[in-house]
Amino acid sequence: MAAAALLTAGAVGFTGLGTASAATAAPPTGGVLQILSPHYSNRGTPQFADGANVQRYLADTTRGIDARMTVTATTGASFILTPPDGKPLTTGVYRLVGTQSYGANVPTLTINGEYISGEFDILDLASNPTNGAITRFDGIVPGVGEYRFGEDAAGSVVFGARNLVFTKTFIGLPKTAQVETVHNTGTSAVTLGTPTVAGVNASSFSVSGSTCKTTLAAGATCTFTVGFAPKTAGPATAALSVKVGTATRTVPLTGSSFLGTTGITSSGKGIVDQGKTTKVTAANTAMTVVSIGSGWMFNADRLDGSGSALNIRLTSPNDQPIPVGTTKTTVSGRYSMVDTVNSSGCDSNGTITVKQFINDPVSGLPDTVDMSFVQYCDNGEKLPQTGTLQWQARADVAAPAAPTAVAVSATSPRKVTWKPSASKDAKSVVARLVQGSGANATPQSGTPLTVSGTSAAVPSVPAGQQYTVALFAVDATGNVSKAAVARFGTAPVTVTAPGRPTITSTSSGTGTVTVSFTPPASDGGLPITSYVLSTLYGSQQVSGTSSPLTLTGLPADGNMVEITAVNAAGKGTPSYAVPVTIG
Repeated sequence: MAAAALLTAGAVGFTGLGTASAATAAPPTGGVLQILSPHYSNRGTPQFADGANVQRYLADTTRGIDARMTVTATTGASFILTPPDGKPLTTGVYRLVGTQSYGANVPTLTINGEYISGEFDILDLASNPTNGAITRFDGIVPGVGEYRFGEDAAGSVVFGARNLVFTKTFIGLPKTAQVETVHNTGTSAVTLGTPTVAGVNASSFSVSGSTCKTTLAAGATCTFTVGFAPKTAGPATAALSVKVGTATRTVPLTGSSFLGTTGITSSGKGIVDQGKTTKVTAANTAMTVVSIGSGWMFNADRLDGSGSALNIRLTSPNDQPIPVGTTKTTVSGRYSMVDTVNSSGCDSNGTITVKQFINDPVSGLPDTVDMSFVQYCDNGEKLPQTGTLQWQARADVAAPAAPTAVAVSATSPRKVTWKPSASKDAKSVVARLVQGSGANATPQSGTPLTVSGTSAAVPSVPAGQQYTVALFAVDATGNVSKAAVARFGTAPVTVTAPGRPTITSTSSGTGTVTVSFTPPASDGGLPITSYVLSTLYGSQQVSGTSSPLTLTGLPADGNMVEITAVNAAGKGTPSYAVPVTIG
């Protein structure tokens, strides 16, 4: 769904699973949205909506979620989540890649029309096994916020975020912040305590700017800001606690910092450096690395928002790590480099000397880089550009061994136990509870468990779901082990609309076409109830329960036809269209 195709609430009809329409039923309401808007026009603006201000136009495992929110009388927000092609929407940790063409193998998410890239965590999802309708959902984008529905009791005190997860940052940078909203949806005033932070990494988190008083009136809303500025390398967890009436509400806090040393230097007398030496570090600029298709861009933006101070563009065959040692770079060769200082750069040739270059196996982005360079502009200029590039450069890049013998008790209250990492430099363990199989889980996934020695208590969870406890050992450098996991519960039945049928033959007559086909490889977990034969854009169609089907009343001309299978979850993926000539 294109970002430009943002629709107003009245322009989208909630069709349920192919049975209702906007004319016969209003879209269901309810849910909670709390985000920092990622949209370019209002990026970073806190937005909150709940209750009747949240409408869902889609919510099923086949098509995903389309929700629209009224934030104020004049502003709104949207959350549109599309499953991978041919797969149901399920819980898990996903690395979103922004826009995708057909054949997408990860979900696509737009918030306020902005395609989201990076980590996305579906903390909780429950669906009806008879039609795929999603009944409960909770998803988090680190640094942006959370959207959920079916999770909060009516008339309760609603917290905008039940988990606050921050984007990975560098030690020494100004704190990143998210706004927490407290809304009393009940009919009576409640007393509130002062928000406090406790836990292993409590010093990395802070609370400020609270508008919450000792009493929150019925229907009233208050806010406070939670900041994150890591003090140690690697994962960080803590917990925010607020007294609400006689109970204490807890919001887990999760963050992480980059490791080692990150920075770029560039020096020279030519058109790029202009006789100066420029040095940027992760503590005085906003440093990032992104993929550019055949390599990577390391960029350092000034903290005042005035643009890039320095960036390095590297290309390498098939995005493979650049080998250790000295490598020649050329403008159009296998390896190339462009050094840009204050927006001044040039295509160049020269050498790069690599001490370390390791890519992250999940994202494909560089994880550890330590290199120097000598470059000459490809314009005949004889003056060299020299410098260094470091990204999480560190002597210790070896991850510790994971904990072992992980086990979750069979009865409630559950408890997870394990044996410590065998690595001598392992100093701590991060424990996370993740719904589902735990595939791709990271130390920021799911919700944190409080570690006590070699055990942790596991909270009560909804029945009918599978859960995974993922344990990570962390060493003194901040390196993190692979996940050690233990699962409990039973994976729920997840259904979708059917897959793609295959047209095997066609025969045309006067105003008619008869199409034979074979069923799809997948029925989506539900019986196929009918097939629809239609022209390509559905202007004419007929349904039936088996092959072949005949479409009549067609004009004499060339046309295209396709077959779509239907079950209780809705219409599936159409067959590939086939050309026909109508007599």
